[in-house]
Amino acid sequence: MFDLKQLGDMAKIAGEAKHMQEKQERMSREQMEILQKISAQMDTVIALLKDGKK
Repeated sequence: MFDLKQLGDMAKIAGEAKHMQEKQERMSREQMEILQKISAQMDTVIALLKDGKK
């Protein structure tokens, strides 16, 4: 027979896994935003350096 306790445990584990995945996705988005900001700042620095050489 199927044990309902095991079903509850599996549901709990699945819920925790979903929460962890959402947290990882949020962190990944935040890291992407930070990298985009850094990239834009680097573009600005490069442009300023090129203008300074003229």
